[in-house]
Amino acid sequence: MPSSLSARGATLLLLTCILLLLLSSPPAAATTPAAPAAPAVQNPGLECSQGYDAQAGLSGLIPRGWTARLLNGAPTLHSARIFFTGGCHNSNWVEHLEGADALVFLAQDIETPPLPGKPFDAVIYQRVATTPGTAYSLSAWMVSLCGGSFNNPNDCPPGYYMAKMLGIDPLGGTNPLAASVVWMEDRRNFNESRWANLRLAATAQSATITLFVRINSPFRWHGNHAFADAISLVRAPTAYFVGLPARARNQATIRWNGAQSPDVLAIPGGTYQLRFDVQFRVGDDGPWQDWRTDQPAGSALFQVDTHVRRIYFRVRARAEQPPDSGGVFPNHRYPGVWSVPALITFNVSPRTYLPLARLRR
Repeated sequence: MPSSLSARGATLLLLTCILLLLLSSPPAAATTPAAPAAPAVQNPGLECSQGYDAQAGLSGLIPRGWTARLLNGAPTLHSARIFFTGGCHNSNWVEHLEGADALVFLAQDIETPPLPGKPFDAVIYQRVATTPGTAYSLSAWMVSLCGGSFNNPNDCPPGYYMAKMLGIDPLGGTNPLAASVVWMEDRRNFNESRWANLRLAATAQSATITLFVRINSPFRWHGNHAFADAISLVRAPTAYFVGLPARARNQATIRWNGAQSPDVLAIPGGTYQLRFDVQFRVGDDGPWQDWRTDQPAGSALFQVDTHVRRIYFRVRARAEQPPDSGGVFPNHRYPGVWSVPALITFNVSPRTYLPLARLRR
């Protein structure tokens, strides 16, 4: 019996020591969620040094990491350097913007009578891992050459065009015709714009978004071809209102500010600054109207002159390098997404007029 009590006491003592040790141990450090990383695009410069591969059913080669789809016609897609010089390491000059290469889109039978430059619509796309709820900004450079580049003056007929298009599907789908794809389009020919910077932004709705680079050449004309180069995807700059009132009488001070993209801040040699655009809308379904454009962070007075108005406001940031600032080349421009609309209800008292009889005295 005494030995049994002794064993029981030793067990209780051991449990007590363990409990005291646990209570005296420091709490485990809280785990900090990892910050979203910069998006990783494969072969963003469309360089042959990073690889071009054949794709079944397509004429030419496609930059590694990208997939091509033909929506109309049978154009050739190829590395400009390989197509025009015969090899990736040939040092002869080819049309491009950065690096040493670009992707070229060439109309079928580009200079072959009797029907040269057949219509086409071709797109390359790539799915990129992203963080849902994060806004991303896509910038790219393209140039289109309706009628070719050696005719002076250029003979592209009036009304004819080659549409340069840049798109994002925030759902991560691969169908360029899906309603979820957000597009920017530029129809200017090379003799109007040279290389054109296309850019847009969208908020990721899934763990991937899809980037689209597209040339739509809907008219038959000789010499039709286009180039794409310098694809850049970053987390977008953000914009927000500061102290926006919910109600006001006939005027309100609108203040806006924002934050630069960490990916833009990390660009070597960049001289990027934040600029802002502010729009307003009258009522729940009125059209958005520009109010302040290309502004620094700041404020302005908004005034109304009618009885009661529901006015919505939204703001967007843009990361741009000022002209002649000696920044990095090419001069990508990175727009953010529009902020969620904010409502101010204005209550304007009607003007008070003195009675006519009183005015006569």
